[in-house]
Amino acid sequence: MLSAVAARKKSKPAGLPQEQSPGRPLSPPPISANASREWSPSRPIEEPTEPTAVSNFSPTINQNTFVPSKDYLSSLGLQDERAVVLIVNAGESLALLGPYLLTVLQGCVSLCGVTLSASLVQHRVFAPRSSPVPVISWTPLRDLSDSTQLPLPSGVNANTDSAVLLIQYLGTGIEELGLHKVLKFPRYTSYVLVDLCSCISLTSLPHEVSHSTKDILPFRLPPSWDVALSSMDPLPDAEVDAGAAPLCIVKGPKKSGKSTFSRTLVNRLLKRYRRVAFLECDVGQSEFTPGGMVALNIVENYVFGPPFTHPSLPYRAHFVGSTSPRTSPSYYLAAVQSLLETYRLEVHIPVLPNTSASNDNRIEDVIPLVVNTMGWTKGLGADLNARIEESAEASHIFEIEGSEEWGWPAPTPSQPSNHCDPLAQFGSIKDIVHMKIEAIPTAATTMHAFTAVDQRHINILSYFHAVFPPISVDNSSALISFSSAPSLIPLAQFTAERWDVTLPLCARYPYDVACDSAFDRVYLVGAGYEDVRPSELIHVLNGAIVGLMACDPSAIETEGGLSDDDAPSATSVPAVRALPYTPGQAPPCPSSSNCLGVALVRGVSPPSTSSPMHLHVLTPLHPSLLSHTRILIKGELELPIWGMLDFRVDDQDGVAGLAKGQVPYLQWGKGEGLGSERRRIRRNLMRKSQM
Repeated sequence: MLSAVAARKKSKPAGLPQEQSPGRPLSPPPISANASREWSPSRPIEEPTEPTAVSNFSPTINQNTFVPSKDYLSSLGLQDERAVVLIVNAGESLALLGPYLLTVLQGCVSLCGVTLSASLVQHRVFAPRSSPVPVISWTPLRDLSDSTQLPLPSGVNANTDSAVLLIQYLGTGIEELGLHKVLKFPRYTSYVLVDLCSCISLTSLPHEVSHSTKDILPFRLPPSWDVALSSMDPLPDAEVDAGAAPLCIVKGPKKSGKSTFSRTLVNRLLKRYRRVAFLECDVGQSEFTPGGMVALNIVENYVFGPPFTHPSLPYRAHFVGSTSPRTSPSYYLAAVQSLLETYRLEVHIPVLPNTSASNDNRIEDVIPLVVNTMGWTKGLGADLNARIEESAEASHIFEIEGSEEWGWPAPTPSQPSNHCDPLAQFGSIKDIVHMKIEAIPTAATTMHAFTAVDQRHINILSYFHAVFPPISVDNSSALISFSSAPSLIPLAQFTAERWDVTLPLCARYPYDVACDSAFDRVYLVGAGYEDVRPSELIHVLNGAIVGLMACDPSAIETEGGLSDDDAPSATSVPAVRALPYTPGQAPPCPSSSNCLGVALVRGVSPPSTSSPMHLHVLTPLHPSLLSHTRILIKGELELPIWGMLDFRVDDQDGVAGLAKGQVPYLQWGKGEGLGSERRRIRRNLMRKSQM
């Protein structure tokens, strides 16, 4: 068998010098512009690609770029003076990198598959480098008579069919979250970024991206996605039953764009409905909540950004405690079915409709549902997805076709074609609209060094630093609830609008919780946790991510107390009495429990003869919600290492004033022992079929 080196020597291209004359230094041969590197099994072939144009908008001061006055912004009810007005003519588009507020003053534009018309609504847009950058494109008006004309700043003269945009600074604190690799502008692609504000002396606004690179790609809607999303738009002059809200299921293999399509589908439904319900079944890549949860969320505003830019409080949720339902498939399926039942009884046709926006002509007395399934599509995962699809009784099924490499089964000739008319109406709910769409381009999923684990870590850190709007818990909500554990969150969207990044997690003041009076029971879920003894519970909870659950007290009483074998003795640690725990006990039934959020147990204060054990807990939940938390659930989720560090100082200075060698649970430098180093994999061995 020939080695890779011998194969390269044997297949040297003709025309290149084989030897150099003695005395002359070796010089590399001339490389043609069209020449490609020889194939090697240890290195994939990377064909050189020219950067493609993303934006054709060229900012010019006092022509298509203007600085609005303070009086004009005040007349619109806007306070921040850091703004710029852009005129986008027919055929023009622009992509901005960074967070910003977008207001359409005239005309229409398309953003992430949604058409935005002129209004005073400020759309929050987050465009980090960790995901494809959204592109703002000019869109023609369908009816000039229905167009809204807002007052324009003095000196702005735009054509009737042009779109006038107001771009404002959006300071939320998320750019200071230690995610400098996510929101930092690339230094080596300066020719790609056009300083939109250099001519007007503003440096806080986002930058325009003119060309795509390896790290910056635009978000472009695939043609089949556009056709599928058009099925959500009502047909003109068609009588559609307003009470027949669509129930959509999005399924497909991993890395195919399920979450992106589900987010776009929610935005498209918000054009017609005031509120849209979103059921997250993908515990590994959650959209609105941290990973490890199946959650039912209510969405009222457009979502323009990756998941870590819009952490929200779910209307109802259940804590699985893992990024995969492999360890507890029965509990996962029961949790999803419970949320589907909650949607049918409490959310689909709300008892108290939202009448706050009287000038909004969208449908408010019914709420559609979008179900985002997981990407585990083989074996047990396929069975779970099939059970979820059967329980949901969907009206629309959007199936993203993938390859067998992604875990999607190849179609057999005996399978009938499930393609339906993409313009099918909602009126016939009994007829399921099953549409097959293409997967997102591979370059959009492999463009960055951020893996699925990195995205999950960013999401959990964003959640712990998020500042949620205040919530007034109304105990009367239990009167209209069909569950023994009613939801404490109103039927509205509660999304974080800013992030508190003044202190790292290691330096923030925690809640000091007395275990003897705060919690009724502790559960451990996941592989291997059934062997944890009560005396070891203190060490398991220290530094753990736990789910905060509200539960019907009668459901806890029916489960019984500690068994005789697990009951603490007279000489055992008093903390066991403060935290009732039974090894191997299943968590409460989803129909009688509700997960309010997650928390980080940053430390454990051991009990003494005079005081019980205390937990130091960090959570972004409001104290009004924490008072209803009576159960802790510990799963397999862990805080990432970089979330434990102190971003105020350099890594060499330690963490929170402690030297590097004194920081618990962390170790710098080379590890010791078997498995302490990264595995080395040889990829330069050729298979017989590759020779």
